[in-house]
Amino acid sequence: MEADDTYQKELDDASKTCVYIPPRKPRKQRLYGAQRNASSKHVGGRAREERSNGDRSRIDEYELRMRAYRAAWDRCLSRVQSILRRLQAPIVQEVTAKVARAYVDVLPGLPYPELPVIALHGANSSLVGDIASQLEHGETAVPNGTRNSGRSSPPASLQVHLDPAECGSVLNMMKGVITGFVDRAPGPKRKPTTSLANFDVNLLRVWHAAQEGRPGLVVFLHDFEKFDVHVVQDVFYICSMHVPQLPLVFVLLMASPPAPSFLHSAYPRSTLALLRVHPVVASSGVAMIKEVLNKTLFDPDFDPYIALGPTILEFITDFVMRHSASPDVLVSLLQLAYMKHFTHPLSLLALDHHVTRILTSETLATSPELRPLVEALQVRLLTATAPETQGRSRPTTPTSPRRLNFVSRGAKTTTGSARDLLECVSDARLEFHRQARRMRIAYRIAVIAERVALGESHPNPGKGNEGGGRLDSLEALSAVLRGRAGSQIRYVCMAVKKLPQPKLRTLFQQLHAFLWELDSAEVKRDEEEARVFIVAKLNQLPPESEDPETGDDQLPPAQTPAVKQLATALGDWLQTYIEERLVRLDEQTLWDVWYTGNTPFPSELINPAPRPTVVAALLHPYDFAHAHAGLVRATEDASASVMRMGEDPPHEPELWELPDTSIAFRRYVEAGRMVNVYDWFESFAVVLETQRKKLRKKARRAEQQASSRANGTRTPRKGRASSRSNSRAKMDQDQDMDDDEEDEEEEMDEEEEERWKVEVQARFIRALHELDYMGFVKHTGRKPDHVIRTIYDVPD
Repeated sequence: MEADDTYQKELDDASKTCVYIPPRKPRKQRLYGAQRNASSKHVGGRAREERSNGDRSRIDEYELRMRAYRAAWDRCLSRVQSILRRLQAPIVQEVTAKVARAYVDVLPGLPYPELPVIALHGANSSLVGDIASQLEHGETAVPNGTRNSGRSSPPASLQVHLDPAECGSVLNMMKGVITGFVDRAPGPKRKPTTSLANFDVNLLRVWHAAQEGRPGLVVFLHDFEKFDVHVVQDVFYICSMHVPQLPLVFVLLMASPPAPSFLHSAYPRSTLALLRVHPVVASSGVAMIKEVLNKTLFDPDFDPYIALGPTILEFITDFVMRHSASPDVLVSLLQLAYMKHFTHPLSLLALDHHVTRILTSETLATSPELRPLVEALQVRLLTATAPETQGRSRPTTPTSPRRLNFVSRGAKTTTGSARDLLECVSDARLEFHRQARRMRIAYRIAVIAERVALGESHPNPGKGNEGGGRLDSLEALSAVLRGRAGSQIRYVCMAVKKLPQPKLRTLFQQLHAFLWELDSAEVKRDEEEARVFIVAKLNQLPPESEDPETGDDQLPPAQTPAVKQLATALGDWLQTYIEERLVRLDEQTLWDVWYTGNTPFPSELINPAPRPTVVAALLHPYDFAHAHAGLVRATEDASASVMRMGEDPPHEPELWELPDTSIAFRRYVEAGRMVNVYDWFESFAVVLETQRKKLRKKARRAEQQASSRANGTRTPRKGRASSRSNSRAKMDQDQDMDDDEEDEEEEMDEEEEERWKVEVQARFIRALHELDYMGFVKHTGRKPDHVIRTIYDVPD
């Protein structure tokens, strides 16, 4: 119940497209833990206190990482949602205004009232959530021009959200619309024998007439293209007969483009004549994705816990341009990138322990589960004390080598050394975020200079100018992180040196406004020298002449010597300023704790291959079983999983050791296009016979070993003679085992043999049904005793 309450909030959040719920421990372990706690109640107070202290010191490293991930992702998600909310505010206001005035702005003289319909093209979950929240809780415009906040009076509109799966027929769709409104209001329970049917629209009319304030009724149809056309057509006809007494408004959420309109191409003219359609196009596309990425990853006023590397940004850019430029897709990609990063053990240190209190020095010193993490961290910090390469303007080590050596030499982690270790990590975190902030500021200044010097970017950046791609494009973000934007920066600085006086003044003003409007006082203090330089140069600009003398209006005014000197000084300063700050973040100490670097994106999670995966699982089932067991071990005991990483992988199992379905599939792969079921069964039975012999042999050997241990038989001393005698004894034992098996086979009676044949047939039928259920078998009516293979390209 605690886990359900923990994740209930995330499951109820409509904006979240992915929720991770870690696997729980098996029921036997939970019962064993409960019994152990119950049996310890008779222990004295001192022993109970010592044991409780030991339980508190036992920390689940995986749970701590998940808590750190949740805090980091919530910060990033809140930032993305705030940006999307700001970008989509005009669309939200437009839709809510149309809903509020749906029965006010009506054309006079119509032969019959029309049903208001809002066709929202390009809708996403964030936009729909903002619209629903605005209609239910936010301020909604009403016809008389006042505002209704929904606090002291009922909301202006009530909502019902319907999906195609629950609207398979007219009866179900009408029931969903009516009960969605009627059942939400508190009141006496309706008696089915004395009230109208729950699919009768008159029930909704009676209920609405009894409501205070007569609120509007809004019906959201999600994935409108997937609804049955005939069902929606009949529902529109029924609802149009009860307006305006029943103020229904349908909002059609469509992913299709506005032209050609799906509504006009799929529905007949007789249905469209009953509707008053208001098309609304939501803002989406590459421009919105670019704005969200810039404001989330390259905004000086926002410092994310995790910085994405160039490889992940390149994948996101390519996926957005090739497949879908939707905000929902971007949120899913960012969340998967965060989840991938927090699979690294050191990612537990990504958050500031002084603020979040997820990891403390006492926990780090006393928990044995965190010992591998402490050792790995000590090794990383010890390597950070190596001398820096020559040519660095400043060292990137977070603290003095003396402290790092003191921490890394500690054989036993105490609270003091753990505190010093966390302080070293905190210093490295501050240095990394400082360098990342300096890089973001330099990038924004370079973009401002490029926009003023080269003008606004055109639709095909990188093909229309000699300077290559623009810095404000999506492709340039990964180049900036890799440190490969030097050519474009030099080109921009060269263009700044040739700016005329009006554009130079504009550039000075925009740079000063950018540095002055920074939110953080610490960042302003760090950029004080740059702001003083810009203000001084701005004051040195000569006043502009009222009547500039130019021979041709198309040519820019020529530079005066004073303007040329200031432009040259600004260009040189910009080049030095930007190049010093656009550094590679993967050169910092412990950079992989807060930076993804060149880690590839887990593309298999968004582009899965179910068919090769199923085939591989049938051919090598134990590989998948071991991978699942490793995941469960990681959730239960992190230290044990770290220790087992160095173990040798298990041997390749023989055919008789595989499950029945895998054995049948192996024989299926070896057959031709048409498989004779009887031959298939005979080959399957041969493998099961071998399996029976091997298992009986292993059981007999285990019994002999157990009996020898019970009789107290000692193993001979090590040596050449003993090894020779052991090998001879083993050969004799195997020979005796084989003889016993032959005797046993001869001694099998008819009843036991018949039971074995029935068991083989049942196991084959079960394996055949499983393969048939997975789609590997196709039946033919021409040959009842044959089946057709459905796959042929099976890997070895």
